[in-house]
Amino acid sequence: MKNYKYTLSCITFSLLLFCSSSLIAQQNLSFSGTATASSARSANPAANALDNEGKTSWKSDEGDEQAWLMVRLPGATEVKSLALKPGAENQSLHAQFQYLLNGEWRKIMDLELAGEEILELDLEKPLLTDRIRLQSMDGKVLDLAILNLIGQSYEDASVGEVKKVLVNQSGYNLHRPKGFTAPGVGDKTSFTIHPSGQPEELVYEGEIMGEKGYFHDFNPNSKEEFVLSVGEEQSFPFRIGPYWLERISYRPMLDFMMGARHYVGNIKEKRPLSYAWRDGDFFNWAMQSLVAMYFSNPKAYERMEVTGVYVSNADFPEETKGKWGKLDPFPEHTPDIVQLMHWDADVKVSQQLDHEMQKAELAHFLYAWPNLSEWLPRQNFDQVYKFAREVWEKSSVSDHATSQYDTSPEHNLLALKTQLGTTKGEMPPGFSIIPNLMMYEVGKREGDTWAEKYFDAAYRQMEWIITNLDWQDPMTTKGQRMSEHITMRAFAYFYHQFPDRHPEGLKEKVENWASLMVARSDNLWDFRKYDEDEWTPPGWNETGNILGFPAAVFSALSIVSKDDPNRDRLETIAWAHFENAFGRNPTGRQFSYKGPEEVEGVDLGWYSRHRGGIGLLDELPFVFDGSPKNFHYPNHPEVGNLGWTEGWVQFNTAYNTSMAYLANYYTSLRMEQHGNQLRISIEVPLNFEYRDEDSLELNLVHENGDLLPVRLHQKDPFSLGYEAVLEIDNNTLRSNGQHLKWQKGEEISLGYGFGFMQKTANIKRE
Repeated sequence: MKNYKYTLSCITFSLLLFCSSSLIAQQNLSFSGTATASSARSANPAANALDNEGKTSWKSDEGDEQAWLMVRLPGATEVKSLALKPGAENQSLHAQFQYLLNGEWRKIMDLELAGEEILELDLEKPLLTDRIRLQSMDGKVLDLAILNLIGQSYEDASVGEVKKVLVNQSGYNLHRPKGFTAPGVGDKTSFTIHPSGQPEELVYEGEIMGEKGYFHDFNPNSKEEFVLSVGEEQSFPFRIGPYWLERISYRPMLDFMMGARHYVGNIKEKRPLSYAWRDGDFFNWAMQSLVAMYFSNPKAYERMEVTGVYVSNADFPEETKGKWGKLDPFPEHTPDIVQLMHWDADVKVSQQLDHEMQKAELAHFLYAWPNLSEWLPRQNFDQVYKFAREVWEKSSVSDHATSQYDTSPEHNLLALKTQLGTTKGEMPPGFSIIPNLMMYEVGKREGDTWAEKYFDAAYRQMEWIITNLDWQDPMTTKGQRMSEHITMRAFAYFYHQFPDRHPEGLKEKVENWASLMVARSDNLWDFRKYDEDEWTPPGWNETGNILGFPAAVFSALSIVSKDDPNRDRLETIAWAHFENAFGRNPTGRQFSYKGPEEVEGVDLGWYSRHRGGIGLLDELPFVFDGSPKNFHYPNHPEVGNLGWTEGWVQFNTAYNTSMAYLANYYTSLRMEQHGNQLRISIEVPLNFEYRDEDSLELNLVHENGDLLPVRLHQKDPFSLGYEAVLEIDNNTLRSNGQHLKWQKGEEISLGYGFGFMQKTANIKRE
């Protein structure tokens, strides 16, 4: 047999570790492991297999035809050999040893037993893992007296020094939660903050509790870097500024998406599993992330330099003919974010992509249309709407529009979806809710008589989720990996857009979710765990889940009661996940391999990047390559670069979505009348450069539809918002040479953002 050898012995098994020369000085890892099994008899629990006592055993139940025993080790481990003693019922069996990699059980070796009393299995090379499973392959009962895993804890010699004080290396947002972790430091230990290079100038002091500390109330109006110290240990330097996270993210987010396009991005070759985006498959949620980004903060994206141009399909090789081009081109100077939405819709319609995830994305484009029509031809809407209506209720999927990751039982988007996706992230609960509600609104806008059917489908789906989803089951939350945010965003959309028509129990369901998320985040990293025992989805590179989780939190925060005791804690947890991505994690590394050269303030990027891969994404800017795995937690930096590393479009779109919901959550508008003055203010993420003077133009809207453009100005370089004061003269508001009649009792309004992301303020004339 391959990869191992048998060594037979008639000695008492409990003495094996002392008498067998092949195992002298080796560590029996089973003593530190935890056993679970597919089934177990009451007198034969799984733990019996790890007690090194030959008189007891674990036995699977009769009828358990795929019986297995799993041993979970406390961290990443080098397993060098295995030794087992079968129980009385397993004088012969066919089984397989397996280990977990990227969410899948992979074969180590097949195992045939025929009367052996003791079996030693030496691996040709150490196996790095944190869990091993023995599975029956012949449908028989498994009876195992002893299973010993022999080896040692793993350490990566190339890790180097890891900071003992872990912060967001780049920086923190002014007037927002700010946290750090100091593993192993005792409660009530003091910490200080000082300007970088000036250790004697203390500007903040605090106290550590639970191996972590906060400095939420440290909000300096300064461009300098700071360092946080605990005794002799110091953090990397960091900045604190207005909208710091947005400053370092907005442009790179678009640059990544522009480069990650299939056929026309930074790589021109055709790729497998790719449609509009390389390595995007059909559940990348790109369109909805782009719409959410733009709708949450339109001025930010309209201000940006336009870097893209329309790329004609006619200029490309024969193998890409017809892959895009069904939609008429956009004009020059169309904002990059609108170009990206056009690209995504064009590919879907041109290739007739009728998978339920692909066609559902088109609803976001159709919903956004009134705010895209300034740049895009009406033909674009007509083509997309025609295709979407034709395939919306189509149950089958075309061969060219699917892949091996398709787990949908059928593709009719009006059908009730009761199947949970896997940790691949391909089918999160409630993915059809927002698309159906958007199609309902589009249908009403277009005067279509059948629009109500979309609302009915969304209502049934939300009702089913409220009744049937068990938040305690991690497969309804973190188990959906980078797609988890879809579910809670559906709750928020339904709750806010249809306040009088959403199903009963929606708010209570969200508040239950919030309580559980707070409970699962009670640790030194403020990190929401997979469940009580697991930190991350076992075996997976979960990078996109960490990046997308804030979108779920901010969605929930928009629903839970103002006096809910979980509110402040939830907000801190959301920011802790951004901090995790930028270095506040057990590895002390930011998630991007090229982070130090691409992201302002980042000192230490991810260990490595995956060269090649389906998406060929490694040379793109702002790739999120990797994140800590289960065996890095709670604090094992010595594990180093172990586990899968590879960027994925889905990871970036999860981050895009979180940044959109972040902007929406903190955007606020206010109007107040003071005598003959109208005072207007808005807080919105636009102040990225900290210039001395910046302004923003918005429209005041009278209840009769009349508009008055108003120029609001930034008060100072560190201001979070913009202000304007208008005089009310003879029942008239005046601004920049224009005027608006405003009589007593009449209402005017001010808005920012579009559609479901719009924030508004209203005031009646006194």
